[in-house]
Amino acid sequence: MEDPAKEIVNVATMVTAAVNPEIQKATVLKYYAPDASFRHPLCAVRSAPNSRAAILSILQWYRVLSPVLSVRANSVTYDEEKNSVYLDVTQTFHIRWSPLSPAPARLLVHLTLRPEPSPEDPSKTIYLITSQEDFYHPDDLTALLMPPLVPLVRGALYAATLACKVNATVFGALGYWSVRNGEGGKGVQLQPEGEPLPPVSQNEGIELQERGQGDGDAKSDKKHD
Repeated sequence: MEDPAKEIVNVATMVTAAVNPEIQKATVLKYYAPDASFRHPLCAVRSAPNSRAAILSILQWYRVLSPVLSVRANSVTYDEEKNSVYLDVTQTFHIRWSPLSPAPARLLVHLTLRPEPSPEDPSKTIYLITSQEDFYHPDDLTALLMPPLVPLVRGALYAATLACKVNATVFGALGYWSVRNGEGGKGVQLQPEGEPLPPVSQNEGIELQERGQGDGDAKSDKKHD
C-alpha cells in the first residue's frame, strides 16, 4: 500500500470477501509481509519466515466455511506515526450448510504496518501488513458461530454486571474500597458531576511535576532532532 488510509478498506475486503480464491491469494501475497503474524479468538499465527502462508490458509478456510460473506468497514483510524490501522468492521458470516440465519457480528481489527522501499520504484515507500489482530465482544463472536445463542450470551453479560453491582455494594459495606465523604480527609464532599477535584497531595504533586518535565524534555529533544 502506498496510502494505507485510502487503500486499507479495499485490502481488508479482498482478503476476507474476495469474489474468487485467486484474488484473495494475490491480495495476501501483495499486502502481507512474509513474516506476518495473526491473532484471532479461535486461532493464532506466530511471526516466522513464510508465516504468511499460514495466514492465507486461515483466510481460505474462512471462505470455505462461509461461501457467502459480507464485510462493511464502519470507520478507519490510521496512526501514521506508529504505522498502525484500526478498523471498526461489521461482517455477516454464514456457515456452509447451516440452517441457522446469519447475524451481523462487529469486530475491531488492528493492523501493524511496516514501511519498505517499493520493489518497482525504490524511491517510493510501500506499507506491508506485519501483524493482524481481530477483537470480538463475546456476543459478536457468538453471532459468528451460533447466532441463536446471542441472547443467552448477552443475558449472561448483563447478569455479570448485576453481580458486580451487588458485590461492590456488599464488599464496600465491609470496608473494601469503600467511598467516604471527605476523600480521605481532604475535605471534599461528594457531589454530583461538577465537583472540583480534591487538592493534590505532596507526593502526587511531585509525581505530576516530574511527569510534566519528562514530557517537556521529550518534546524539546524531538524539536532538536
